[in-house]
Amino acid sequence: MIPFGEYAPDQPALDAGGMFSTVAKNVTPKTKTSYGPIGALSATSDALTAKCQGAASYRDKSGNVYTFAGDATKLYKLTSATWGDVSGATYDTEDNDTVEFVKFGERVMSCNGINDAIQSYVMGASSTFANLAAAAPRARHIQQIKEHVMVLNTWDGTDGAKPSRAWWPAINNPTDWPTIGSADAAQKQSDRQDLPGGWGQALIGAVGGIDGAAFLDTNIYRIVYEGSPSIFGFYEVERERGTPAPNSVVNAGDFAAYLGEEGFYIFNGQDSTPIGDQRVDKDFFADLNQDLYHLVIGAADILNKLFIWIYPSGTNTVPNKAIIYNWAIDRWSHAEFDAEYIFRDRAQGSTLDGLDTSHGTDIDDAAVFTFSWDSRVYAGGRPLLGLFDNANKLATLTGNNLAAVIETQEIGGNERVFVDGVRPYIDVADMSDITIALKYRDEPGAAVTTGSASSIDADGMAHFTQSARYVRGQVNIASAASWNHAQGVDADTQPDGGV
Repeated sequence: MIPFGEYAPDQPALDAGGMFSTVAKNVTPKTKTSYGPIGALSATSDALTAKCQGAASYRDKSGNVYTFAGDATKLYKLTSATWGDVSGATYDTEDNDTVEFVKFGERVMSCNGINDAIQSYVMGASSTFANLAAAAPRARHIQQIKEHVMVLNTWDGTDGAKPSRAWWPAINNPTDWPTIGSADAAQKQSDRQDLPGGWGQALIGAVGGIDGAAFLDTNIYRIVYEGSPSIFGFYEVERERGTPAPNSVVNAGDFAAYLGEEGFYIFNGQDSTPIGDQRVDKDFFADLNQDLYHLVIGAADILNKLFIWIYPSGTNTVPNKAIIYNWAIDRWSHAEFDAEYIFRDRAQGSTLDGLDTSHGTDIDDAAVFTFSWDSRVYAGGRPLLGLFDNANKLATLTGNNLAAVIETQEIGGNERVFVDGVRPYIDVADMSDITIALKYRDEPGAAVTTGSASSIDADGMAHFTQSARYVRGQVNIASAASWNHAQGVDADTQPDGGV
């Protein structure tokens, strides 16, 4: 068997080592030796009134799930499959800003840039969001760091906009923002710090044994709680490397991933390790609409050990593609689907009566009940990957499998090769869902010709009569096909005497 190679479009197409593939579309890197399918977006809610600009999901102390979202003018809370407006006040999010949420105890806070005050909602008590505190600054980013809430990239009525300012209230009390420099602030461990560098892009909590990290566009700082009098220490660990894409920073346990100016990185709390170099970085930047870095939005699929970043390609102004990294096996793939936002969601939980109301009465209707009945989606609080589709509806990647394309590495060189047949190693339920085309050329610099796709015959092979010096196979798996692993192909070849 010729295994499907590691997805690395930055590598040369002619790969004498037989290790790489330049196409692995609408699949996930599932194991070291196989790719798996991706489902289409399947809506699970009604629509927000405008595109989603942020979302988060939390559990309260009783285990109840609260899922929130924000668009340009409203904050929402999900009840069953319906979004309810819980803004509580006029809300104005700029198009290039994000609605961020953080949970501290039973309190959920939200910031959306420098137009509005930080908002607060107490789970189990509030019916709408309300201003957190009159003395609190406005902010673009918010996170829990140890026993404090911290904000970054702030605005206040005295100093105006401070893009690199980090600011935190009283310890264990995010509603108390004492006057900075006062004895009250010192006693309550409240302070602020202007970080040398550029524009504050993201805050993350505990990572790699440290208490948090601040990402600027040109710097990364680790944050360490030190107690009075300094309270927090900010230590620059990366210079001339930050992120141009604030929504690309994703925390996953003891490490985080992000998009830097040069490519994708893993940050361990001390330094950054490139994960896309010589594999996907150049191809990604060539495809990305670089006027819209804020629409590179990442999330961690913890269950499958995947980082997924959606992004707008070419001249698109909304995300229409995704790049996918499996951190457990250090492999990539890519996908094409439209989504406004992606985040770590939690299952709402459902009773049969609730499913009756939100989905319908026919539990055998697979078009409506897209999850199997033993799925974690029906058990409240379990982690899920949530997305918003281009109709502003909450969705999951559980629809019919997307049409997938995987290419083998290119073989050939010294002699022409005659290809008679190609056998796929894909555990598809119906072999008629697979077709194979040959892509070939006679010189390394020549344009690649794609032949007609052939179906799989009764002998399990797609047959050809193609002679060329360099050949690769394009394996196509139809949309809605049922399969789990795509491993590679066998090829019937022989040296060809032609020139």
